[in-house]
Amino acid sequence: MRNAPLITRPAIAADAPALAALSIQVWLATYATEGVNDLLARYVLDEFTPAAFIAWTNDADTALIVAEADAHLVGYARLRFGARQALVPSASTELCTLYVQEPFTRSGVGSTLLDKARATVRDRTGNDALWLTVNVQNLWACRFYAKHGFARKGTTWFALGEGRHENHVLGRP
Repeated sequence: MRNAPLITRPAIAADAPALAALSIQVWLATYATEGVNDLLARYVLDEFTPAAFIAWTNDADTALIVAEADAHLVGYARLRFGARQALVPSASTELCTLYVQEPFTRSGVGSTLLDKARATVRDRTGNDALWLTVNVQNLWACRFYAKHGFARKGTTWFALGEGRHENHVLGRP
């Protein structure tokens, strides 16, 4: 399957269960490095639901792009249009999520999804300006975005329970 051609396309409602499962898998592998506790379990089970993905496929302000190989989803990108970030005034579109299943990292899937996301933004807005947040401890993702022309514009915090986790706000251009 890793040698199968990669296809990117808009997500459909039927993708929702696979997208939810992929999201939980990627999120836990990235952030639950010390194991899964009740707080983490509740977060992923509340956040990454098939119903949420179905809603995003029907939301005019959201673009959900999937990457599939041999009829298996291996990654996705989620864009939110009309999402302003004061630290990146040139961009009104947020790249909310760019997840790639671990066996497919470093194989071009993330770059392909990012290119498709930028093209989607360009088609809709006339430019490909994007902003996003990334956990400062996710060094692989920080390097990935820097390689693709994103620059640090500031800091924000992701709250989970009582904890606050530092995130960089990145923008392009």
